[in-house]
Amino acid sequence: MATSSTAPAPGEPRKPQYHHFIPRFILRNYADPMQPPPGVNNKKQQRWIQSHSKEGMLNVIDLENVKVTQSPLSSTLGLLDMYRDIKSSDQYDVEKKLSILEGQAGTIISEIKNAFDIRAPDVWLTRAKPDILQKFLFIMKYRSQGFHQRFIPEIGDYVADDREEILTYMNEKGFAKPIDVWFNNLRTFIDVKMDAEQQWIRTIIDNASPGDTKWFFAHIQGSYLAFCQTSNLNYEFLLTGNTYAIFEGPHSEAFDPVTQKMVTRAYTEHHCFAPISPRLIIVLRSNLLPQGMQDDEDCYKEALQYTKSLHNDPASAGSTLLDLPVEKCRNSYSMVQNGTVVLTADYSLPPSQHKFLLRFFPIEEKHIMMINYIMLNEAFRVPTIVFRSQAAARLTIEGYLMEADRKLMVLTDVPGDKRRKYLADLEIIVQQYGGSVKYKYPVKSMTKDEDGAFRAVGEIFRKAMPAVDAPLTSLHKRLGGSPESLPKDMDQARKMMNFVIKVDDEVRLNRQELLTTLPPRRVWLFLKQIRNLGRSHDPEMDGPEDVIATASQLFKPNTLTRIMYHASQTQNLLVRNPDIGLIKKPTLDAEGHRRLSQEMHLVFQRIGSIRNCGIKKIEELSKMLYDQAKQLKVHEKPEYPSLFTEDQLLELAARSGVQELFVDILTGDLEDGALRDLKQLMFEILYPPVFGRSERTKGKMRAR
Repeated sequence: MATSSTAPAPGEPRKPQYHHFIPRFILRNYADPMQPPPGVNNKKQQRWIQSHSKEGMLNVIDLENVKVTQSPLSSTLGLLDMYRDIKSSDQYDVEKKLSILEGQAGTIISEIKNAFDIRAPDVWLTRAKPDILQKFLFIMKYRSQGFHQRFIPEIGDYVADDREEILTYMNEKGFAKPIDVWFNNLRTFIDVKMDAEQQWIRTIIDNASPGDTKWFFAHIQGSYLAFCQTSNLNYEFLLTGNTYAIFEGPHSEAFDPVTQKMVTRAYTEHHCFAPISPRLIIVLRSNLLPQGMQDDEDCYKEALQYTKSLHNDPASAGSTLLDLPVEKCRNSYSMVQNGTVVLTADYSLPPSQHKFLLRFFPIEEKHIMMINYIMLNEAFRVPTIVFRSQAAARLTIEGYLMEADRKLMVLTDVPGDKRRKYLADLEIIVQQYGGSVKYKYPVKSMTKDEDGAFRAVGEIFRKAMPAVDAPLTSLHKRLGGSPESLPKDMDQARKMMNFVIKVDDEVRLNRQELLTTLPPRRVWLFLKQIRNLGRSHDPEMDGPEDVIATASQLFKPNTLTRIMYHASQTQNLLVRNPDIGLIKKPTLDAEGHRRLSQEMHLVFQRIGSIRNCGIKKIEELSKMLYDQAKQLKVHEKPEYPSLFTEDQLLELAARSGVQELFVDILTGDLEDGALRDLKQLMFEILYPPVFGRSERTKGKMRAR
């Protein structure tokens, strides 16, 4: 955090402050103020010690200049004015809020470290303290340099995968720039009080952007804290500039030949890391992984299998730290009898008086090194790696370069792959330590593998197209195609397949901006090729995109492809996962929370409001019904849970009314069969008017 400064005189520019994104109280545990930088004589060493012993220096690997050096603690792992909000009346209020949170977390971590330093086997914490730690660790992710860089661009240059969602949120809330959303979310996450009654949930929903709200929930409720210590003094935990934003878990990518970049298909966070000192680290472990004594372990296994299915290779989409020897903390209000958890008398105490016992789990070399390797794996994105012992740093980096598990780092032949240069730079670092290790990671040809797969699917589809029935050909013509344009359209559709991303509820997708600029007939072919990706023969030609194509004259030109895309992709998701979302009454456990999150995504986030569906008559009707519902205050009825926002409740009311009047409004605009199909698609797939359905659509939509 920055030191305080006096306000400048009128007209005088403010002096920039250095803002740490990793707090000083963590960095001090890594500092060794009496160790001079390498390569200086004794006289220089003495002067160096005198000038730097007060503040402290950090041993660092400078990846920008590819050298081992030292850096003052006061100016390492931070940026000038990183948390300065120039639009705020108090431009440094976010930094001040972070300072308060750091003070709270620092006190708790000091208590933990003191227990560790006296070799206590565990430490008791009252309920509020683990909650503060969980929130602090999320803030450490969200305040990181990577997130700062993500939100800095102007609206037109914002390219993160949640672009559509963020721009919609900015319009609704009146934010001018993406960075305004970041500052608003930071204030919300920092200020929220993590009460035992969980009123914080309502606060977050009301005040933070939807996507990052969901991520906050997943962080708080989807994992548990574990303290791990090195069992061998020769090893230590490194500290990279992005350590607190790194996770362990499968991350599926594909090469996009058009942009010449790798794109994310899906990711799953099994473990996250927060080093406290070179010998002590906080690990956040996913509740989906085996816990031991767990009454509902079957539902966790089901959830874990579901997340694996979303990746390129489900069989290898597990955790490299599955056998990490940790377990959930114990508490003061329950005990284990005959393998079953039973409540004790302390359960009747107010929740604020409950205590939790967290053990210090000693972990062996293989787990220490794997955690370090995971952090090193992502360090190519940052300029600095911090360590305490040069011997431990050399041991770790040499081990990483020689790692036998070739799946740890996948190098590609993508032009400018930063990871190849990064590993070559680490070889130079090892040489400065006196070593000569070379990295052994193979290079995978992504350009040939990915583009070749897309070409194969396109060829299968091309051979099948002449044999399809007349209705399909007529739909291509209805969307502006012709026999002469078909070869070119199919080639362009194949190229568009490079943008395919498997749908994961934890991964936000953004394709609307691209699709609205492309000819509808090519998007229509593109969606059919997506559905057949992986098929070797007999392509499946019919899909919900045909229903939209049949009714294409009803849609505004700039919405036709967006609606077509969402209809096809949502049905593909439901067909692959027929039990997704709320198919029965929700439960109050992790499985229930997971299904609630899925349902929220399906009902509200995938497509948006029916008031923007692209059919003029339906948009006008839905806006009128939305306003009427607001005047009647249907959103204030006590039977509705606080889970929903006012806008979501009014949206459901509008959808329900439109569903009843849909056929009457559009009679005469479409043939009866096509109108029935469109209504079914609109309210079973795109704009469900109810939250939670007992049965999902499993059939195939087909144009008539």
